[in-house]
Amino acid sequence: MSKLPVIVSLLSTLTLLSFSTMAKDEDSTASGEFSGDAKVGFIYTKTDETSMSVNSGVTLKYEEQLWHHTAAFSTYYTRGNDSDDGTNKNKTTYDLKYDMSETFFIFGNAKYEHDQFATYREQILLVSGFGANLIDSEKASLDIGAGPGYRYSKRQRFDDDLPNHSEDEMIANIFIEGDSKITDGLEIGGGVRMDYGDSNTTTTTHGYLKNKLMESLSLMIDAEYIYNSVVASGKAHDEIYSTISLNYDF
Repeated sequence: MSKLPVIVSLLSTLTLLSFSTMAKDEDSTASGEFSGDAKVGFIYTKTDETSMSVNSGVTLKYEEQLWHHTAAFSTYYTRGNDSDDGTNKNKTTYDLKYDMSETFFIFGNAKYEHDQFATYREQILLVSGFGANLIDSEKASLDIGAGPGYRYSKRQRFDDDLPNHSEDEMIANIFIEGDSKITDGLEIGGGVRMDYGDSNTTTTTHGYLKNKLMESLSLMIDAEYIYNSVVASGKAHDEIYSTISLNYDF
């Protein structure tokens, strides 16, 4: 755990610089903008068996000159039958980006995941590094970035191999993220993120399609594919989450 303060210090420095910049620039507060969205999806079926699935999420953004803040929370729940554990997972993230120029930026990222049934019950990731805007226009954007980080992970108490085993380690992170507005009402986007460590390497691929139904309401289809290189006995290396939900922008 001695490596944790190093990464926390990097993220804290970015945050302190952010507040320092806002304090020195009288116009920064006036130019700052809040936005966000909330989504919810629900599926219920009853035939020979009853099944219920719920997914929800909230995203908050604050844009202020060179600083970009994004906080997000998402959850997936599926009630399983006697032979299936189902799904019970939630994730909280905070992203901070500072534009050094029109092309290059510094970023910090914090993520907490809790999963009731997968190999890793809890995971905390802290990452910071440098990135570049390959495309930045009104219609499309494409970012890449990489940097060092820290990861804490804890296995399930019912794990046959390493029950309640926890581990902290330094990791390397790399990502690519982009989106594109096809029309005024249709948007697609996605990205790939890899967190490399000695104990496990996680690769996450996600994509979404967002179709505007009215002024603030949209239909969203999204999918996330996660691959863990090391999992518990009897657990799959792959995780797939696909949802259809209503999205409210504010």
